[in-house]
Amino acid sequence: MDVANFRKPVAEDIVGWIAACVLVALMLPLGAMLYLDILDAKHETKRALEKLEKIEQRIERRQREKDRKEPDAIGDNPVFDRVRRPF
Repeated sequence: MDVANFRKPVAEDIVGWIAACVLVALMLPLGAMLYLDILDAKHETKRALEKLEKIEQRIERRQREKDRKEPDAIGDNPVFDRVRRPF
């Protein structure tokens, strides 16, 4: 039985390789742009979170200062609230 030796033309192979190279050449910059965009968004989010944490700390500090009251009498002073133990 004779088997026919079938080989596709070399031109199709070359066109396939060129198409693959063009596809890679187009996709690499696109991927790089997406990666840089993601990094920029990540850094911006980190900066915004740090700014929010500073604002929260400032609010908490103001609230503590507001809640703190100066003792008006001996009874308001926490030092005198302690129970003395006998010697």
